[in-house]
Amino acid sequence: MDYITTPHQAELNAERLKSWGFSGAVATTGGADGGLDVRSSRALAQVKWKGGVTGSRDVQKLYGARGTGTEQLFLFSASGYSDQAIKYADQVGMMLMTYDPAGVAEGVNDVAKRFLASTSKVPASAAEAPTNWRLVAVLTVILILVTSGTVLLWTS
Repeated sequence: MDYITTPHQAELNAERLKSWGFSGAVATTGGADGGLDVRSSRALAQVKWKGGVTGSRDVQKLYGARGTGTEQLFLFSASGYSDQAIKYADQVGMMLMTYDPAGVAEGVNDVAKRFLASTSKVPASAAEAPTNWRLVAVLTVILILVTSGTVLLWTS
């Protein structure tokens, strides 16, 4: 993606949750989204693309939008956060991220920084690597043949 110049592009940029292990992350662009811009089975995200800092009210809205769910919460802001927003997010375990015009995300609060540090240790491709079932089958047959041959040698 080139530079982010619209709220829609900012929401699509938040689909980066896929690269963080949330494989089903999809931007809910267009129409009423219930305060959520990106959804997956294990994460919910809101994106703020505005001139002023994101306040605690926005953090509270995202926390409330989750309801009784257990999804991890991410709030992305192009303009940073108020001190009250950071304090509230810390209390509820919400990850606050900022993103630059090129879409590069950075953790703001401790929980977000720890999360990003943990994702950099395991590449997304390793976390979601498809199983090569043909290779598994071939190796299983080889193991059975070797085991059978060993048993025959021991019994003769």
